[in-house]
Amino acid sequence: MERKIGKNAKLLIASDLIYTLTAVFIETFLVAYFLEVTNENITTISIYYIIIYFLLSIGNVFMGKIIKQTPTKSKHIMSLGIISRALFILLIVVLSDKIASNYILIAIIYAFSEILYWCAHELIYIDVTNNDNRKKYMSIKKILGKIVNIVSPIILGTSIELYSFTKIAIYVFILSIIQIVITLFIRTDIRNNDKEKYSFRRFIKYIKEKKLTKIQKYNLSGIAYGIVESSISTLIIIITVMTFKTSFNLGVLTTIFSICSMISLMLYNKYYNIKNAKFILSLCSFIVVIGVVGLLIDINKITLIIYNFCYIVTFCIFDVVYNTRKGDLVKECRIEKYREEYIGYTSISIGLGRIIGYILMFIVSFTMNITYFKILLAVVTLFAPIYCYLIIKSLKD
Repeated sequence: MERKIGKNAKLLIASDLIYTLTAVFIETFLVAYFLEVTNENITTISIYYIIIYFLLSIGNVFMGKIIKQTPTKSKHIMSLGIISRALFILLIVVLSDKIASNYILIAIIYAFSEILYWCAHELIYIDVTNNDNRKKYMSIKKILGKIVNIVSPIILGTSIELYSFTKIAIYVFILSIIQIVITLFIRTDIRNNDKEKYSFRRFIKYIKEKKLTKIQKYNLSGIAYGIVESSISTLIIIITVMTFKTSFNLGVLTTIFSICSMISLMLYNKYYNIKNAKFILSLCSFIVVIGVVGLLIDINKITLIIYNFCYIVTFCIFDVVYNTRKGDLVKECRIEKYREEYIGYTSISIGLGRIIGYILMFIVSFTMNITYFKILLAVVTLFAPIYCYLIIKSLKD
């Protein structure tokens, strides 16, 4: 197998880097803006994400069926997802401070764009990489993404303070157009050689019959990963904004932590392999759990920064391991003919985890008692060791 990252993989990385930049705006500063226009109504934010991840989980199953019928159209579907995402950004501009009263519509439109983008993206990702270069691909992609995050949050955060949220949204929309152009140059070899119709039920049956425990363990790890990945990141944004008050400081902190995570990814790329996976993942679990101890004692600027550091430098590794493993299992378990069903299968598990995380946040949002936020952070953080245990099992079974 070729270990070198090919041209098409590089183009996909370039596309994803622009996605990363726009994600800083959509996921980080949009949450901060939601807090501002809703008077820090965390209940609204929780419902917003519950709707998104429910639709995303179900939508990827149905989108997989469409892509399997027209496999050569994958990159066009992904481009359509980028267009939808750009229109979503324009909708935010048009609605402005009315997003609080239209958050359900916004969530539905955003989920639609993500379904189009990610279902096609994951199939292209599997096609333009292989089991020998996928770890390198993911590491390079994430490191470059962190470099983008070093500059973009401070620029966006400062610009929002000096100008307006609306004006910055227009700039982000232009970047989305550039991303579409890059995507159109990607060449893939996705085709349905087996000429089998899409059948989610047949895939589930195949897993049981062939006793593919690696996939089962991986899917369970996705639930734990989803809980950690979703709710913690949003909670950090909420608590940071409430503690530091301005988007500028949010940008500064995001930049500092991006540098830390980039270093963490470099060390991962150099030292991580199947032999020492258990040690590295266990160490990451220990670090993130230690980080939450300070917040359980007292939430202040110092403990919040320490927790952010522990979370960021470990989660980037969880992220790379999870996504690398997703691609590797296709060949390891010989499920090439079920790629589309497999993407939907993994989407449901991680979506379930994300929904659980935001349901917990929704429950806590009815009280402003800091004790409950501490308990929620502790409970959610404890899913990190569970995720690591299950992902390690998927490597060994």
